[in-house]
Formats: sequence, C-alpha cells, structure tokens
Amino acid sequence: MTCAELQKVLPYIIDGNGTEEEQAHLATCQVCSDLVADLRYIAECAKLLVPMEDPSPRVWDGIEKSLDREGLTKARRTF
Repeated sequence: MTCAELQKVLPYIIDGNGTEEEQAHLATCQVCSDLVADLRYIAECAKLLVPMEDPSPRVWDGIEKSLDREGLTKARRTF
C-alpha cells in the first residue's frame, strides 16, 4: 500500500483501525502514522467544542438589507 492509497481511506482509518494492509502500512510509515495520530487528536478535540448558537433574526435582517443595498439579491415578489 502506498501513502496515496492510504490517504484515500483516511476517514475510515480515523474512525476505526483499518484493514490489515492499512495497519501494516501505518506500522512501517512514520509520515502516515503521524498523520493519522494528528487527525485522531483533532477529531477528539473537535468533540469538545461548544455548539454555536444561531444568530438572532436581527443579524440576518441586517445581512439581507446590506445585500439589497449592494444589489446582490433578487427582488422579492409580493402577492
């Protein structure tokens, strides 16, 4: 297995252990082994992040008005 082949299956390896062939590559390739360790660490740290709250409707209204002023939105139809 090459490093490029391993990188194609990284999402599966990070969540699990991977196949025997993938594990053999990780055992012999320090670059890929370090990459997987780093990605696992990042994934674990990401789980600790506090979920963001949605901005208030006032924020979205302000963004919409700015886009309207700049002519970047389509005119709304009113029926």
